[in-house]
Amino acid sequence: MSTSPELTVVIAAHNAGPVIGDTLHALIAEMRDGDEVIVGDSSTDGTVDIIRRFASVRLLHYDQPLTVPELRGRAIAHARGRIIAILDPFSVVASGWRDVVVEAHANCEHPVIGGAVELRGDGRRSHAAWALYINEYGMFMPPVHAGAADLVPGCNVSYKRRALFAGDTPRFDVFWKTFVNWEIQAAGTPLWLEPRAVVELDKPIPLSDFLVSRFDHGRCFAGMRSATWSRGKRLVRAILAPVLPPLLLWRWSRVYWAKRRHRRRLIETLPLQVALFGVWAAGEACGYLLGGGQSCRRLFY
Repeated sequence: MSTSPELTVVIAAHNAGPVIGDTLHALIAEMRDGDEVIVGDSSTDGTVDIIRRFASVRLLHYDQPLTVPELRGRAIAHARGRIIAILDPFSVVASGWRDVVVEAHANCEHPVIGGAVELRGDGRRSHAAWALYINEYGMFMPPVHAGAADLVPGCNVSYKRRALFAGDTPRFDVFWKTFVNWEIQAAGTPLWLEPRAVVELDKPIPLSDFLVSRFDHGRCFAGMRSATWSRGKRLVRAILAPVLPPLLLWRWSRVYWAKRRHRRRLIETLPLQVALFGVWAAGEACGYLLGGGQSCRRLFY
């Protein structure tokens, strides 16, 4: 009788051709016998041809354009591991990542464990790349303190199987990281951060595309969050949305500044940080007033 793998790594890929090869090469070098890597893919740029070069990777390719939460949900449904890690196609794991994740789950009762996120090739990256990295994952730039946390990075997070499955049945057909984590936290178990589990982010997304994605993420989030709220409560949240950019900027900057690394990059990108948080807030306001619309169908990274 076959035994369950210790670790399954799930990746949702959509047009990640420029980086998916490096990501899989680094990941496979970390895997032990019996571990599995599953990539859910709906790309149109040749990404699937690169994935097929890695014989040990299980590819789930879909011709229809599926979003990241949909691809993650379908890939997780095929996972057999006792630990299920979720990476982005832009997450290049550092040496020792696999063993740190497995050890962390063995020594920690928390079902959700996130890691740290570096910017890959930080000395050579553009102004825009730094802005996007700080805005999305700057809070998780090393040093990261081990312990309970309110947030973990979606590009470097792992779950005990019981958090995602009820017996052999997947609990989430579509995997919305924020809402899944909120449900786990509401059950009384905090999230956990393990600073030794490090990935390097290499996300070559044009700034214009990222801005559009931020708006869609904000609107989708607000639409889903407020689906059962009264009209009055949604209106109040929409009115308060302009307060979000300074609040988010303060929260992110305070954590980032305390790390005493790359402070100049934060100062240089402040105007873009304001714009990115402002676009997110506009998306939230729209989601509270008008619902998610088609925004949730456009979340490909």
